[in-house]
Amino acid sequence: MITIDQAKFLDNLRITQAYCEQQLQQKEKLDWVILRSAINPVCRDEQWFVHMLGHNKAACDEQPIPLKEWARKSDPYYHDSFVELFNLQLDFKTSVSDRLKLDGICQGKILVVEHGENIPDGAADPETNSFFDEWDLPPIDTWFYNDYSPSRGGILFAWIPEKFIRLADVAIEIQFLNILHWFEKPSNWNI
Repeated sequence: MITIDQAKFLDNLRITQAYCEQQLQQKEKLDWVILRSAINPVCRDEQWFVHMLGHNKAACDEQPIPLKEWARKSDPYYHDSFVELFNLQLDFKTSVSDRLKLDGICQGKILVVEHGENIPDGAADPETNSFFDEWDLPPIDTWFYNDYSPSRGGILFAWIPEKFIRLADVAIEIQFLNILHWFEKPSNWNI
């Protein structure tokens, strides 16, 4: 069981919801690119992510799917690097939060990713049209809360807009270690 700072959790969630909504307004970008936006910090003199159009076919259609990879020098399972990346992306969203508008309630769900327990097999990547990457992680723009303990590893919380819930359901279904699941609000939270 983890202890969640409810105020920080909710503040980060609202900023991430607003940021995702802003990104989804961009009509000129493909769906897979929309939530992998300008947030691509530098790690050891290279960007964290490499994006390119792939030649694989998604299971659900015949369109080429994009490939995105963690750069050679970045590793999502190295705790310090992951925490650095998480903090950089959250700092970026927070720095632009005064320009973000969030009107009303965002439709979507909170996904929990127990990434410290994962053995990535990449199966979710093609089955979700690259919404999840080869490490079974959702797009960086959706990340809003992270926790870590040496015994259990990392737990990441991500905001999944309604448009992508079906893809997250597919990832949950095929991820063989059951590290992906929907967040259930604790009964003592007043939201």
